[in-house]
Amino acid sequence: MNRREKPKKRIKGVVDRVTGGIVVVLVRHPQDPDSMMEVYVPIEKFKNNIPEEGDQVSVLIEE
Repeated sequence: MNRREKPKKRIKGVVDRVTGGIVVVLVRHPQDPDSMMEVYVPIEKFKNNIPEEGDQVSVLIEE
């Protein structure tokens, strides 16, 4: 079976909290720029260093 991957988009966000090996990043919602959404990223995805609360990071989301 050949699956088609959904295109991904890199957007900037701010780290809200780091809990249990998950970094919670707040980003603007793609369809409603007036609201925010949480993106959950495993801590292993951050290669260089572990971000702290309030740090700006970029994350990949599906379009």
